Amino acid sequence: MLILALFGSISVAAQPPIFVDNFSYSTGALLSENGWTAHSGTGTNPIAVVTPGLTYPGYPGSGVGNAAGVGTTGEDVHRVFSVQSSGTVYAAFLVNVTAASTDPLGGYFFHLSPDPIGTNFRVRVFAKRDEANGVAFGLSKALTTAGNIAFTPFTYSLNTTYLIVAKYTFVDGAANDTVTLYINPTLPGGEPGAPTLTATDVAQSDIAIGSVALRQGTASSHPTTVVDGLRIGTSWASVTTASATPTQNVLDFNGDGRTDFAVVRNIGSGGSGATNQIRWFTSLNGSGTTTATDWGVATDTFVPVDYDGDNITDIAVWRAFGTGQPSGNAFFYILQSNGNTLRVEDFGQTDDNPKVVADYDGDGKADVAVYRPGPTSLTQSTWYYRGSLNNPSGSITFVPWGVNGDFVAPGDYDGDGRADFAIQRNNGGGQGIFWLNQTTDGVTFHVFGTPSDVIVPGDYDGDGKTDIAVIRGAAGQIVWYVRPSSTGVITATAYAIFGVSATDFPSQGDYDGDGKTDVAIWRPSATPGSSAFWVSGSTSGVFSVPFGANGDYPVANYNTH
Repeated sequence: MLILALFGSISVAAQPPIFVDNFSYSTGALLSENGWTAHSGTGTNPIAVVTPGLTYPGYPGSGVGNAAGVGTTGEDVHRVFSVQSSGTVYAAFLVNVTAASTDPLGGYFFHLSPDPIGTNFRVRVFAKRDEANGVAFGLSKALTTAGNIAFTPFTYSLNTTYLIVAKYTFVDGAANDTVTLYINPTLPGGEPGAPTLTATDVAQSDIAIGSVALRQGTASSHPTTVVDGLRIGTSWASVTTASATPTQNVLDFNGDGRTDFAVVRNIGSGGSGATNQIRWFTSLNGSGTTTATDWGVATDTFVPVDYDGDNITDIAVWRAFGTGQPSGNAFFYILQSNGNTLRVEDFGQTDDNPKVVADYDGDGKADVAVYRPGPTSLTQSTWYYRGSLNNPSGSITFVPWGVNGDFVAPGDYDGDGRADFAIQRNNGGGQGIFWLNQTTDGVTFHVFGTPSDVIVPGDYDGDGKTDIAVIRGAAGQIVWYVRPSSTGVITATAYAIFGVSATDFPSQGDYDGDGKTDVAIWRPSATPGSSAFWVSGSTSGVFSVPFGANGDYPVANYNTH
């Protein structure tokens, strides 16, 4: 049997960050237990999560999750991300210096490094204070010795939150890459014309950057800080601007911009006592950190997207109540990653389709939504959503679009950061047609594929717009067809042949974090340990990750049409 699915797409208008950590972990949890790796002083005074998180006006990581308490004389930790060796790498974070030394060289608490981390630390950020408790921040490309650290005046204060944006620029040639730093830039806004600091030790060796670290140095020279809202990207906008978040095209449970591996399993009577209890298993892309969360029952519809705007996918289900239940209502049950809080939304009716949840108002948060088919064949269908942007009254917006018999295909087809209303329809003569009702570009249509094709939209060309894409089974294989929005060219040539139609579940997403949707499938196996995700990455190439078991369902396949 060919099992196919829509994996919807809310694309980003700019390249997303390649790494995000808002420290949305439990207060007191160790970073080394949540994807970070100790590389020095292991086990001594490990860095733990503190509350509350830090805030800064206009910053996308402001007030999201908790924070990291970085002290002195203890364990140093790092996280890895996709290695960068050209262009520019930006690292943004919020910092509050709670104590500092008067040592003339201060101490560094943050740096970037290669992957594996080694000892070639670059973009070291320092802090120190004077006798009047004024704080100075410092920067070097690599060195920690006198005359090689550029410092600000002592114009900053203890116990005050600042936004730091550090920039590493790759320059052709050897030992000439540059490092600069900005403090408290105005947001929203572009990169300032002049940095606050420029590193002077440029002649130190250049590196490829693939990790970020928090450091706890000696008590006699190093500061004590709270760090939050850490974002790594390849453009100023990617680290300082809230993305029109990939609320549907990246199943990202830690906010690093990469699709993670996730399956759900019916475990029968679970820990909550529910019959047909569903357990969500996730494996973070890169670190392999796994979690298991009981959420929902087998009759629920899975709707995992980013409802709270922290760039992390929230575990969520939609539950339709049958005859005899209050008004035939349905409810969203959302486990928000920001604070690990329960959110319940009474929205929709029993026969609605909730697989259209997306960000319709462009505020970076998915809006609860349903598609209501017309009562009979070819009668008017309607989309309903409750916007989260400046909507204290909780009013509902409805958009008539499509008819009973159409298939839904929500996505940001015009790249304005807001989801558009889209349907696929039988156009006759063996042709399919997509009708798009776009928030900026208006109504358009595109003849594409056949009526029996399955919709798999995503941003396959990385231009920030959803591409029309379908799959079909042929000769035992899954054939992928894509109409790139960057060219609009329709060809008869398959975009990819990837997957086995009899067994595989299409599970596309951005697994290599390059901003492009990757062709992917999940293949179950009766042999223990052999079920696996297979990805044809647009940057990484083909790779597989064993995960799940026979009988599981891959979450990336949650929108089935």
